Amino acid sequence: MQAINHFNLRTFDLNLLLAFDALMQELSVTRAAARLKIRQPAMSHALANLRTLFDDALFIRTGHVMQATARAKALHAALHPLLLQMQEALAAKARFDAASETRTFRLGINGQAEAIIVPALVAHLGQHAPGIRIQSIPIAEQAFHVLLNDDRIDLMIAHASDDLGWLRREKLYREQYVCCFNPSLLACSTPITADEYFAAVHGLVSADMDLSGFLAYMLRHAAAQLQVTHSSHNVMTLLAMAAQSPLIASLHGRVAARHAAAFGLAISPLPFDVDDLEVDMIWHPRSDNDPALDWFRALVRSCVP
Repeated sequence: MQAINHFNLRTFDLNLLLAFDALMQELSVTRAAARLKIRQPAMSHALANLRTLFDDALFIRTGHVMQATARAKALHAALHPLLLQMQEALAAKARFDAASETRTFRLGINGQAEAIIVPALVAHLGQHAPGIRIQSIPIAEQAFHVLLNDDRIDLMIAHASDDLGWLRREKLYREQYVCCFNPSLLACSTPITADEYFAAVHGLVSADMDLSGFLAYMLRHAAAQLQVTHSSHNVMTLLAMAAQSPLIASLHGRVAARHAAAFGLAISPLPFDVDDLEVDMIWHPRSDNDPALDWFRALVRSCVP
C-alpha cells in the first residue's frame, strides 16, 4: 500500500475539492455556492484559489454559460469517484456477521461466573457462530482496569466494589449464596441450621493468596467464624471436594443449581442473612460503538440463566 504524504496534503485545503466538484456539477458560481450553503463571494474566492493551485482557468465563461476546461474535466474524472468513495465510507456503518466472522473474544472472568455463563456461550457459538472463539482469562479485581485500558481483554464480568472511573458498567445479574454438602458424608438437615453450618469444616472458592475468598463479603453479617480448611480457584474442584469429603461448600446459587446434582450434593440456603452479590459487565468506552462487541455483550446478557 502506497504511503500518504500527510505533510503535503496538510498544506492543501481539501474543502477546495468539494468546491471544485460543486462547480463542475452546476457550472455556476451562484448555484455551486447554494449547493455548499456558502456565500457567493466565498465560492468566488475558492475558484480563484483552485485556478492558482492547478495553474489553469478551469472554468471559462462563454456568454451566460460557464464551460469546464480540458484540465478541469480531467481532474473531475479522477477526483469525483474519490469523493464518492469518501462519502460512502463516512456514511457506512461497520457491520459484524457472527455466522461468518472469525475472531477471538477475550473475556476476563473468574471461576463461578465462568461456570454460569461460559458453557451457554460456547453452546450458542457452536450452533450459530462457529468461527468465534472465547478465551476466558481469570483476573483479580485490582487488575482489570489496566487490562481493559491496554486492550488486553475485551470484556470483564465481575463484582466490582470500587468506582470504575472511565469504564462502562452494566449490572448483569444479582447472585445469592447457598451451600452444598454430601448428605451421605455429612449428617446435616436441609435447610441447614446455623449450629450445623458453623460446626462443620468448610471449603470455598478463592482467587486470593489466603483462604478468605468471597467469604469476607458473604459473612459480613455472620455471627461466628468458619473453619475454612480448603480452598480452590476452580468451583468444580470445590464441588468435587464436597462430594468426597465431609465439608460444606458455600458458593453462588446459580452454580449450585446447575452443577451440584451431578456431584450428588444437597443444596441448602444459608442459615443467616447474606447480601446479594451484584455481578457487572464492564468494558472500555472505546468499544461502545464496536458492532462486534455490541453483539458479544448482547450474547453474554442472553446467557445469564
